[in-house]
Amino acid sequence: MNKYNVNGHKFCTEESSKYYKSNNIGVWVKGDTSNKDGDVDYYGVLQEILELDFPGWPHKKLILFRCKWFDPTPKIGTRVDPHYKIVEVKHTRQYGSYDPFIIAQNVKQVYYAPYPLRTDKSNWWVVIKTKPVGRVEVEDALDVAYQNDISSVQEIMDIELENELDHPDHILEEIDIVEETPMENEEEELSLDDGYSSYNEYSSDEEDSAASSK
Repeated sequence: MNKYNVNGHKFCTEESSKYYKSNNIGVWVKGDTSNKDGDVDYYGVLQEILELDFPGWPHKKLILFRCKWFDPTPKIGTRVDPHYKIVEVKHTRQYGSYDPFIIAQNVKQVYYAPYPLRTDKSNWWVVIKTKPVGRVEVEDALDVAYQNDISSVQEIMDIELENELDHPDHILEEIDIVEETPMENEEEELSLDDGYSSYNEYSSDEEDSAASSK
């Protein structure tokens, strides 16, 4: 196929976009965050959209993007302006390893803008990240599929509550908690019953005396 809508973006292959005024061929994927040079992001151009069908039941289908990736090496194939945070990619350098395929749901869309008045930067494109249509993006969100059974949100809330309830001088006060035992409840019930019975006896004595006087 030549077009595919995913993650709020409309992607087109590089070949089919030649006949359109819009440019939806730019792809962006978040890379490894453990790199010594910082976060490594991968930028490229969409070349082919593949739909894979797996036989059997239940029916399974997978969409893959075949992309041409630019060199992600910091300061060589990709560079970021330290002041304005503008990302630039060198479109004349390609990724050295053969790894063109990626799952469509993991891709975000970007646009590339050249430098028309700078001949010294003709090999560099400015990366413009786009916002998905009809979605709200949350950075650093936990993936439900990889989330542990015990959520870290509750732990953070407990720590915040503990800090709020602490004494400003960090003074701890011991409090004796007196629990009400069943014996006390029984004694109270017995005392109430005794009072009620004595009242009934007093009322019956008054009625007997009144009848004898008559």
